[in-house]
Amino acid sequence: MKYLDSIADALSFIERHLTEVLTVDLVASSIGYSKYHFQRLFHHVTGETVGQYITKRRLTEAAKYLSLRQKSVTDAAFTFGFDSHEAFTRAFAKRFGLTPSALRKTGKMPRFAMKEKLQVSYLRHIQSHRIEPLHTTIQYDKEIVGYTCDTISQKDILSGWQRLSQAKETADATVKAPRYGVLRYPDAFGLDLSFTYLAGLEASAVSVFESKQESLEGLERWRLPAASYLVFTHKGPTQNLPLTYQYIYGSWFSQSANLLFAPYDFEYYDERFLGVDHPDSSCYIYVPVLSTP
Repeated sequence: MKYLDSIADALSFIERHLTEVLTVDLVASSIGYSKYHFQRLFHHVTGETVGQYITKRRLTEAAKYLSLRQKSVTDAAFTFGFDSHEAFTRAFAKRFGLTPSALRKTGKMPRFAMKEKLQVSYLRHIQSHRIEPLHTTIQYDKEIVGYTCDTISQKDILSGWQRLSQAKETADATVKAPRYGVLRYPDAFGLDLSFTYLAGLEASAVSVFESKQESLEGLERWRLPAASYLVFTHKGPTQNLPLTYQYIYGSWFSQSANLLFAPYDFEYYDERFLGVDHPDSSCYIYVPVLSTP
């Protein structure tokens, strides 16, 4: 995948010149490609056009600029290459669902709206694994019981899974039930992503080993409503899960007509999950959506 190095060089060029005039010709020539070859390669590798990527990056940095520096909307517009206050406001509102002025007042960004610089690790991941969703409907509410943490640290999330495993072992449970990793998001973020994570099982499975103990300390119960979902497959080690989420929310949804409607999603682990480090392991990310084809 040597072409990924060329794309990485192009991304670095874009970052260095994000507040300057940028054209496809300039970016392509910076790595010695014709604009025709480069446009096709960039879209194939990243899933978006050069122009879409530059606009998303400029809007993201403009949002940080407004939030952290408390600059005027006009100043942000011209700093990040927009022709007018009006053009900037329209693009900003379309991307983030609120105006630049509203962001300056609250300092809070909507969920999943930020577009950070793409890294080679991300590009390699999405090239190695085709990540396209299937639509499915869950007809009945599910009650998930497990342990939570209020951090996005993979170490803390793994600790929750370990507590769940230990509880099963203590109860001498032999039930083989699918596991759920539920991510519950706040209504809005600051500049960093945040969520509460629950590692759990369906309530019916928990009762099998819960009944063998007087209590299981610290267990919480969350409800997953009946809903329509898009299901994305993640393949490989779980340490790369953030890269799959980056693709889902940073690229796929920004080009989809599907609308998110709930502040959660969940990971589903069944017999196809072979372990946290196994290269052939699979798990599934369920994202609730309003509409289906």
